[in-house]
Amino acid sequence: MDLWKNKVALVTGASSGIGAALAQQLVEHGGSVVLVARREDRLLALAESLGPTALAIVGDVTDPVTSQRAVEAAVRRFGTLDVVIANAGISMNGRFVDTEPEVFERMMAVNYFGAVNLLRSALPVLEVSSGSFTFVSSVAGKRGLPTRSGYAASKFALHGLFESVRCELADSGVHLGMVCPGYTATAIRVVALGPDGQSRNEGEFTSGRVMPREVAAEKILAAIAARRREVVLTGGGRLIVTLNKLAPALLDRLACWIVK
Repeated sequence: MDLWKNKVALVTGASSGIGAALAQQLVEHGGSVVLVARREDRLLALAESLGPTALAIVGDVTDPVTSQRAVEAAVRRFGTLDVVIANAGISMNGRFVDTEPEVFERMMAVNYFGAVNLLRSALPVLEVSSGSFTFVSSVAGKRGLPTRSGYAASKFALHGLFESVRCELADSGVHLGMVCPGYTATAIRVVALGPDGQSRNEGEFTSGRVMPREVAAEKILAAIAARRREVVLTGGGRLIVTLNKLAPALLDRLACWIVK
């Protein structure tokens, strides 16, 4: 973890969950961090708790101006930018036939275009620093899940972007990575949208099979440090990916059975 000393990172979706855990661990290990999120009260409180090596930028990742402001602020405050983690995301839960089109649009706006905006803003600086850009995706980006069609579609789009741009950056010195968490102890279910576009307030995952957000953050940082191409974090997630390759029909039946 000494490699984070004097490094500058930018993390979106930083006001809670995995994003906040990433910021805390980066600062604990001597790094500086730019925090980006919409929830001003939580974001400012986190930045204050982390001290002078943390800078809060309040904004919505769906607005390209937010990403540009954050990158410029990082360079202005800390002189460079070494690591960017596109962590901001939103989920949904609803049968496709019941879900309003606006829900699908919101999934793409946050999960896909939010990452596009950030990548476009950060690349010129990362090319100078030979830095790293990491997408935080989901197992749902490797295998579509019932009642999560809009979420899965946005994450599949993210994977297509990742694979295409990674090839384009092969000789640039910039590392492009993808991390796919499985069930993690975050508030993503609390703010997940229902078919009508309203938050479902489902409550956080509490099962013992859920990965703590701090562990997820540790694994993400380890993947970035090793400049890994792609990592699926949980054992359950890796099982889903493997079954989808070897026995997709079986996984279809299991997924449908679980939803019923």
